[in-house]
Amino acid sequence: MPVAAIVACLAIAAPPAAPEGIGGHAASWHRVAGGDWALVLTVEPTRGWHVYWQNPGDSGSAPRIELALPRGWEAGEIRFPRPDVAMHDDEVLYGYESRVQYVVPVRRIPGASGAASEASDSPSTPAPWSMRARVMACKERCVMAELTASGESAAATGPELPPGVAGGTLGGRSLPDTAERAGVTARHAGDRFVIEGPAHGHGAARFIPADLPGMEVTLPLGQPAVEGTVADGRFRIEVPTGALGADPAGPAFAGLVLLGNRPGDPCVRLVVPHPAKAPPPAKGGESATPRGAN
Repeated sequence: MPVAAIVACLAIAAPPAAPEGIGGHAASWHRVAGGDWALVLTVEPTRGWHVYWQNPGDSGSAPRIELALPRGWEAGEIRFPRPDVAMHDDEVLYGYESRVQYVVPVRRIPGASGAASEASDSPSTPAPWSMRARVMACKERCVMAELTASGESAAATGPELPPGVAGGTLGGRSLPDTAERAGVTARHAGDRFVIEGPAHGHGAARFIPADLPGMEVTLPLGQPAVEGTVADGRFRIEVPTGALGADPAGPAFAGLVLLGNRPGDPCVRLVVPHPAKAPPPAKGGESATPRGAN
């Protein structure tokens, strides 16, 4: 074969260049304790670049991951591991300057009948599948990377994840635990939320807000998080709030409690609903009927 033809073949067969700001990425499947599955998107930012958490901070954009799954399966919301928390060019930054593994829980739809897919060899696996992700990476400027992956099987290639994909660590970063399991409470006290719970041997506790429409959290000037106090094995964080979540049917307050200062130290996800509204008082001796009652 002529040299020119060989060069042309090599050019056609060469893999596409990695997106700017992304040094590498891969999609893998993990089993979740209890029988569910999770797709894990591993993203390695290029040195000096960063990608983002659920709330990017003062600028940037959280990643979006879309899964195409066989009939009878559904994907849940992305589980974001504990982020790095910093000030970057005088702006709050919640994100990742090193490898991060975004987790998308996948489960069988309750009551789904038949196999997950006629094309699947096993009805207990979410296959075939495909993924499309948009991940913003930033340095002096920001670029939106388009990441894709697909497969005809969903064989587990990573460690089993905890029930509900809550707690534990993955890739050196902690996965947010639930407030109930961690023993963490949050109560509304006037113009602030008071968060308390066991410190689990850590001497530092901080809070960072979720990206919740309508919620306003006042961060200390020049600091990316609300610092708490630790005494007698317990922590206390007072979070000033200017407004609660705008959707009455959704959370009033949400965010992440960070214990310790290392990526693998525990973190706890807080989601506090709006308080139930009491029914209006009965008039003229009539009994009040709760809204929605038959």
